Amino acid sequence: MHTSQDEIMRLEDLLRKYEDSLNDAGVRGSSYTLSAINLLRPALEYLRDQRVKAMLDLGCGYGVLTLIVAEAIGVKRCYAIDVDENRLDYIKGLSRKACVDIITLRQDFSKPISLPEEVHLVTMFGSLEHNVDWDGILENIRSNLVKGGFVLISMPNLGSWVNRVALLLGYQPRDLEISRKKAFGVAPFFRKNAIGHIKVATFGAFKEFLKDNGFDIIVARPLYSKEGLLINLVDKILFTPRFSRRFYVLAKLRNK
Repeated sequence: MHTSQDEIMRLEDLLRKYEDSLNDAGVRGSSYTLSAINLLRPALEYLRDQRVKAMLDLGCGYGVLTLIVAEAIGVKRCYAIDVDENRLDYIKGLSRKACVDIITLRQDFSKPISLPEEVHLVTMFGSLEHNVDWDGILENIRSNLVKGGFVLISMPNLGSWVNRVALLLGYQPRDLEISRKKAFGVAPFFRKNAIGHIKVATFGAFKEFLKDNGFDIIVARPLYSKEGLLINLVDKILFTPRFSRRFYVLAKLRNK
């Protein structure tokens, strides 16, 4: 039986439940979306009413965000895919206190995925931009998603105000790297180690990409964390995914 609305935990309660993991700097720092999870509320509130029984998270990392989202919308079974065995072991440990049946799979999700069932929701939180073959990944998603199912994806924005300023000043956009070894050509204040962002899109291009692949946009919002208050203030003032540094999109696969 699907979880009733009264049984679904509030986001605030889930943040307390996984407080130890959220206080771990390594875990928290591994996911930008995790630090901005409150901004996912419109999407989570919509999904609570959609009777999402099974979920697939591509690039789950440590899995804290995976579990919070799954429990926040009443999912009972979640497939978590990642190539990092240590991170999969971490989510296995967390699953002991979760109200979700977690099945972990060590796999490159750009390769064909075979699940024992079709899922109602596929999530990708900051993992798509680490891959080149987006067409293949969308095919994977469509082949494992029920008709009328959903995708919830967060990613950096190539057209962000930060990248626009960087280009005007002659710098490489921070979210589009030319090497996995070093962040070459970026502005000095962004000159950190490479983080593996090898393909990103503007908000408009990504919406068009999803629509052309049979998805209708339900929710689209900017994404910014509470950390780095000055730079996030600009995101908050603009509050549009067209210019924000990151955005997320909830979209529904058409039945036709």
